[in-house]
Amino acid sequence: MSVPEEFFAACVQFDVRPGDVDANRAAMRAGIDEAVAAGARLIVLPELWSTSFLEDFGASVLERAAAAEQELAELSERHSLLVVGSSLEADADQVFNTARVVQRGKCIGSYRKMHLFSPNMEHRHHARGETPCVVDTEFGRLGVLICYDLRFPELARFYFNASVEILVVPGQWPEARAQHWRTLLRARAIENEFYVIGCNRTGQEASLRNGDTMSFPGDSRIVDPTGEVLATGSGDSGAVVASIEPRKVRTMRRILPVEADQRPDVYQRLFASCYSQMMARTREQRGAEESERGEA
Repeated sequence: MSVPEEFFAACVQFDVRPGDVDANRAAMRAGIDEAVAAGARLIVLPELWSTSFLEDFGASVLERAAAAEQELAELSERHSLLVVGSSLEADADQVFNTARVVQRGKCIGSYRKMHLFSPNMEHRHHARGETPCVVDTEFGRLGVLICYDLRFPELARFYFNASVEILVVPGQWPEARAQHWRTLLRARAIENEFYVIGCNRTGQEASLRNGDTMSFPGDSRIVDPTGEVLATGSGDSGAVVASIEPRKVRTMRRILPVEADQRPDVYQRLFASCYSQMMARTREQRGAEESERGEA
């Protein structure tokens, strides 16, 4: 597959309203129209863009979320776009937070969020994903994280070792930790020598834990493999657009041969030495989560 020497990518950020699928679809359409007018061909939407976070998932909301995804696919086909944004996915008796990679109307890959943000009780409402998403697109090899996943460098490093060139991150990252968002987006780009496109939402929403109001800054960012921030959003809805040059990934990896200079033999030994402790802490956390569900 021949990758263009240069193309435009965009984050479409907006106020994602809980359960108001019609309003969110309208905001999505307006943002994509703006991005397309600016020449964007790769577009990233916020996390759970059609519904936001909900405590209950009735058949109606799942059906409306699916219809919103279908409209997004149709827009992808109409405008010859590659689009990524997470939404609800029902599978048997579980609901996942799933990002679909849609190219020219066809879903060519999907990723279920692995790391659920326990401070906002996501583990009560969603099932965890287990598998990364690496997909070859017409714009290069692409990997996907969703929001809180950004704090876990092991997954981003997997994508680096899988030769990913563009990492996309749909998010709902609150203003209270906005500096972490900015820092981690740049860190993932620098350490893995790839583009990072992080799309964050705007607006306000009540926390699922205690009902407190959380504010979201927008602040979507497109970062190149050197860590340079090419474009950043404000707190307003709209498209954040930047030019992507795939050769920058190849150039950076040639100048700084991080992949060749890795020490996988050492890393394997180090992880083996702390594996039992990691598993014990994880089992303890899962047990606490099960107790929370029982009390809910």
